[in-house]
Amino acid sequence: MSKLVLFDLDGTLLSTQGAGMRAMARAGAGLFGDGFHFEGIVAAGGLDPLLFAAAAERCGVDINDDNHTQFADAYFTTLEEELTIAARNGGVRVMPGVVELLALLHAHEGVTLGLLTGNYGRTAELKLRAGGIEPAQFVVRSFGDEAPDRPAMVPVALGRYESLHGRAVDPRDVVLIGDTPKDVEAAQAHGCIALAVATGPFDVEQLLAAGADAAVADLADATVLWEMLSLAAA
Repeated sequence: MSKLVLFDLDGTLLSTQGAGMRAMARAGAGLFGDGFHFEGIVAAGGLDPLLFAAAAERCGVDINDDNHTQFADAYFTTLEEELTIAARNGGVRVMPGVVELLALLHAHEGVTLGLLTGNYGRTAELKLRAGGIEPAQFVVRSFGDEAPDRPAMVPVALGRYESLHGRAVDPRDVVLIGDTPKDVEAAQAHGCIALAVATGPFDVEQLLAAGADAAVADLADATVLWEMLSLAAA
């Protein structure tokens, strides 16, 4: 039976050390003035379009398709610049165990790798490449501009799995790996398995309290994941 492993990006696979929010702030200020900011807006587990909407509402900017499109385009440009600076200064950090785990999963015939992230699709690829992670290995993808909230992103991923393989996947054969309670909530909403990793702003106890099926300090020891998948490591 094939398994689907869906990874969150920020705080789970890598950290840009704030490059994303700096780029968003620059993009917004450049378009709408210095009064446009993201102060006080919680980014962890959020969707990029919703972060824009929250900042726009707070700063009196109309939330419409034109403004959002302009913001997304400008953000792509400023993020590219911020990631270049961050990478040069060692600021893009891949989380412990990620590279090794991705290689093992990618090599396993019974596993399909996927990405479920609140990032825009274009900016997700920028971040992955900045961390030296090849985006193409994630053959099932669901992005933050494709659903109204994080739980609604899961059916997008499941639908793409079905299109790819010509058959549906049982939700209990899906493991969603993320670093926030919102990732846990998304998995629970559709009967998927939630593996939480404490490489973001929440610790193991908080993630377990949120309902994660399991929580680990990082992905350096992936024993729990292999047990969830009921597969032997490649």
